[in-house]
Amino acid sequence: MVSCGLLGLLFGSFANVLVHRLPRGESIVFPGSHCPSCAHAIAWYDNIPVFSWLWLRGRCRHCARPVALRYPLLEAGLGLIWVFLAWHFSLRPELGMALLLSFLLWVLSWIDLETGLLPNVLTFPGMAAALIFAAWQGDFADALLGAAAGYAVFWLVARLFLLATGREGMGQGDFKLLAMLGAFFGWQALPFVIFLSSFVGAIVGSVFLLISSRSMRAELPFGPYLAAAGMVWLLWGEGLLKMFADFSRSLI
Repeated sequence: MVSCGLLGLLFGSFANVLVHRLPRGESIVFPGSHCPSCAHAIAWYDNIPVFSWLWLRGRCRHCARPVALRYPLLEAGLGLIWVFLAWHFSLRPELGMALLLSFLLWVLSWIDLETGLLPNVLTFPGMAAALIFAAWQGDFADALLGAAAGYAVFWLVARLFLLATGREGMGQGDFKLLAMLGAFFGWQALPFVIFLSSFVGAIVGSVFLLISSRSMRAELPFGPYLAAAGMVWLLWGEGLLKMFADFSRSLI
């Protein structure tokens, strides 16, 4: 678990690069790590996850401008998530899939919150990795159907909303994110993921709009709710399916 936590911190640092650069269309390789304010290169000892931010009191060593709190939060958050996943899955093959999926969902959620985007460069490789893992596990048909159904369901909802209101109600990035989740979990997970993300999103979104001055037509990111619902299914999906099957049998 400790090694997974340390790896989570390191990958959290890489996640910060993705969150900052992908929406801007910048290379994630060149140039190296640099201050977003003064563009000065960051030395390795100032680039240690979480610790360097605390040591420098959240400021750049060269220009003394504040470095966003997002950097240590994203690093520490992924480290804690990976520790929990290592405890939950132990050394089963599913652990590798869980680490990859949680990384993608963590990065996509932060990008969506900051920019309203869900980049294809993350969702498409995620779908491909999920299908490869499913083929290895012998669940390729369910994964492929899950990806297709995930995209189709949100596409249909968006089309109906557009016809009814004359405006877009959901971005295509959400279609692809649900398709990615369908590829990872199979079509069986989609009803739960859609219900939980929509339910929580409606509550949180309504509260946010009530306490803010934004219009009820304001566009709010939906990706984080899909990601959260996906993580719930990742951890407890098998139990939820069993509970539903037992409940269904009790009604017959």
